[in-house]
Amino acid sequence: MPSDNEGDTMSDRPRPTSSRSPRRRHRLELLVAVVAAGGLLVSACGSPPSSGGGSGGREDAASDNKVDPKDCPLDALEKATGKVKVNVWYGGLVDPPKTVFTDMVKAFNASQDKIEVTADYQGNAYAEVLRKYEGASATPAQLPQIIYLEDTALGEMVDKGQVLPAQACMEADDYDPTQIIPSARAAYSVDGVLYPGYMNVSTPVLYYNKVHFQKAGLDPNDPPQTLDEIEEAAKKIKAAGVASKPLSFLANQWFFSTWMAGIGQDVVNNNNGRDKVPTEATFDTPETEAILGKLDSMNKAGLLNPFPVTDGSIDHYLALVTEQSSMLVETSTASGTIAQALGGDITAAEAGIDFDVAAIDTTKLVPASGQFPGVKAPGKVYASGGAFYILNTSDPAQQAASWKFLQFMLQPENVKTWHLVGGYLPMVKEVVDDPEVRKFQEEDLVGLLLKPAVDQLAAADPDQAGPLIGPYTKFQDEIQGAMESVLFSGADPKQALGKAQDNVNAILKDYNGG
Repeated sequence: MPSDNEGDTMSDRPRPTSSRSPRRRHRLELLVAVVAAGGLLVSACGSPPSSGGGSGGREDAASDNKVDPKDCPLDALEKATGKVKVNVWYGGLVDPPKTVFTDMVKAFNASQDKIEVTADYQGNAYAEVLRKYEGASATPAQLPQIIYLEDTALGEMVDKGQVLPAQACMEADDYDPTQIIPSARAAYSVDGVLYPGYMNVSTPVLYYNKVHFQKAGLDPNDPPQTLDEIEEAAKKIKAAGVASKPLSFLANQWFFSTWMAGIGQDVVNNNNGRDKVPTEATFDTPETEAILGKLDSMNKAGLLNPFPVTDGSIDHYLALVTEQSSMLVETSTASGTIAQALGGDITAAEAGIDFDVAAIDTTKLVPASGQFPGVKAPGKVYASGGAFYILNTSDPAQQAASWKFLQFMLQPENVKTWHLVGGYLPMVKEVVDDPEVRKFQEEDLVGLLLKPAVDQLAAADPDQAGPLIGPYTKFQDEIQGAMESVLFSGADPKQALGKAQDNVNAILKDYNGG
């Protein structure tokens, strides 16, 4: 999915060819329509801007890995007279998940008469929501009761001290947080305390065109599992004349950090910021230099089709539609878009493990997905996505009412809707093995594309929960700047990483007060 970064300075970057058959032109128009409907795709990979301001909130909000249920004022809701109003600021969602959320608000309001929830859409990008929050945070009366933000905002939100840890309400209201799958719970916890009340979880996966694999003599049911295998597949695809630049690649920090986590490498100290506030960057290592070097060598060999991270850009998707590329690393939440734009009228059976090119019009694109290709093994990911936070800046009855709404979303049937219709991954254990969910993942093309992400999330190591950084956007900009300098300007990987690490060290020092 596209990042929330703004501006496009890479005007000379590669563009998809304009020569298209009617079928491909239709797919192009469909992709543009799907993405343009919301401005950009749902993203777990971009990062919101951080206001800085130090780390005081984290020290006070949760200590000794404990939370006090008394911090959740459930009794205030019981004593309230009249309807308690809850406003939600959200963004970064396009249809269908945007409609899933608004329908869920309506369903909750209809289910009871004590609380009235309103959903206030703040824009197509997560960054727009966070910018509005940052502008209003000094005046609590201007803030909503719930705010939906990208996973990368967790550090800043806790540092600001304006979040009521949802775990306090869970414990006060007898909701067992261990019902949430371990990897998702770990990713959104700080000092052992779960902060958001609901999480829309996604992970990166590999999308690829089965027809291209078949034409290149590759097994269409056996996608690459590592970066080395991606390189080998790309060489065969290019040599066979199937695609000019086989791997479409968005130079996104999310993928870089995920590769690092997969080999046990942290991007910052203090256990990736999970033990305490990070003070130093740690990503400039021989292992990460090798990752960036691999991308650099593939680019120079014409195996990579690189794109910079720019707000709303869909060029990396168009590369698959126009068949300039055969593979793409992207978010699992893009499965619906990939199915519509590439799959057309292809069924799950036709695109599934029994794929037979003889039964398929070879002018069609047959989408498939595989687990995120790692450095050493596939599926080494951590939970990403978006999270709903209860702000502690409103009155007690509104805080308790906010929890009741999020508790409603945590009901298995609603979690299932987020997966079946919204494209997010099941984050409650009971839903993972639900028969309807299993059928969806076997018989629906979107479900088929989501299945590798579901499997790798279930197997994800909670101890590799991803980085927790307050000034995340500045960190992200430095990593992506290093990647782009190598892929678009020919910079040396080692020097690019060293410069980025020095800059992140200065950012962390400034954020932590000198």
